[in-house]
Amino acid sequence: MVLYFSSFLKKLIVPFIIIVLVCAACAPAVTEPETILPEVSAVVPEQQPSTAPDGIGESAADTNIEIGSPVEPPMSGESSGQSDHYLATQEETGETTTNQNSSPSADNNSAVAPLPAENSNTTIVPSAENSGAATAPPAKDDHAATAPPAGDSSSATAPPAENSGAATAPPAENSGAATAPPAENSIASAASQIDELVVLTISGNGVNGVTTWTLDQLQALREGYRELTYSTTNNWPSFERMEAHGISIPYLLRQAGLRSNAASIKFVSTDGYFATLTFNQVFGTRYSYASHGAAGSSGASAVEPVIAWAWGNAGKTRPESIRPFFGQSGPWEVNTASFVKDLCKIEVSTTSAGTWAVPGASIVDGGTVSAGTELELSHSSMDSIRIYYTLDGSEPGYNSPVYNQSASYFQPQLIKPLVMTKSVTVKAFAAGLGKERSPAVTFSIVVE
Repeated sequence: MVLYFSSFLKKLIVPFIIIVLVCAACAPAVTEPETILPEVSAVVPEQQPSTAPDGIGESAADTNIEIGSPVEPPMSGESSGQSDHYLATQEETGETTTNQNSSPSADNNSAVAPLPAENSNTTIVPSAENSGAATAPPAKDDHAATAPPAGDSSSATAPPAENSGAATAPPAENSGAATAPPAENSIASAASQIDELVVLTISGNGVNGVTTWTLDQLQALREGYRELTYSTTNNWPSFERMEAHGISIPYLLRQAGLRSNAASIKFVSTDGYFATLTFNQVFGTRYSYASHGAAGSSGASAVEPVIAWAWGNAGKTRPESIRPFFGQSGPWEVNTASFVKDLCKIEVSTTSAGTWAVPGASIVDGGTVSAGTELELSHSSMDSIRIYYTLDGSEPGYNSPVYNQSASYFQPQLIKPLVMTKSVTVKAFAAGLGKERSPAVTFSIVVE
């Protein structure tokens, strides 16, 4: 009986053990959860807008100014701060990209956190329309990462064509090195430096075009160089002699393309002050006087007008800012007002500056007066001109007596009326820089 029972147990136990072992081997397949989800996580469909930061999904063309790319490359000689900032921003963005790829946000269901479109040059950025969450993509965008539809050919491993450059390569428009600005900017910088050296510009419709001159260029015109001494008279009046070294103005204007119909020439200072002379006053014969006073003048010698870069009292010249110097038509002509300091521009015009009006008189032509009557001469621009006259009917000139030897605001007592002691024929004209001299006017006065 015992033997029979033992044999029976053996027959039961062996199959039971086999069944247990089989069940044990099959148990993981029955009790463990589905493990294929990690494989699905490789899918990178469209990203949900609710989890995207501002700017993500915009094209680089819309946002390239926002990523620190310089709008303009640095000029030659300037700090390359803008380009340096651009490169640093790209590097910082690259580090951020690495962190996003290795540690996506827990709040974002995407397997890979998407990057802003302007930094989408990395090879893991999907196209905007295919960047949905991996675990719950919309049905219409359920594209496998390895097999996108033909119309959405951007895959997780293939960024959009417009952003397919390497992460370290800036956009083409900003691809210049910080130390090598575009050629046009280098040229502009050089032109700016030349502009800073320009001391004189000649323009106007009386010349063929605009010309600019540096001091070196003016000094290189050796054929037109002059060293001259000028006599000067001001509105006081006081007389002085000055020496000037510079370039002949007629010579310089011809180099600048002077036209045959030029009529007036304007000399302009950096502060806006100007003096206008007629063509004849610049190109006609003018003089320097050795001396001038109550007894008259002496030692007249013809001088050309110059643009001087060294000037001063005779024998004491020194380098100075450029200014023009002109001789005198006569010893009484006020020429100091035309010596424009800090000259920067000459404007040549074909428009005539005009002619001074004729002087007036307090006694009409043909009038009869008693002896001792005073004759006053006048002019509408009395302080800008001098009235030259004669009493014998001869033609007055620049060496004739001057009625108004001083300006009215300096020494009005020097403007004295003429006392009629006998019958006279007065001839007078007005002259001054800026306009042509007036015609002579005649006043015949009978003294009883």
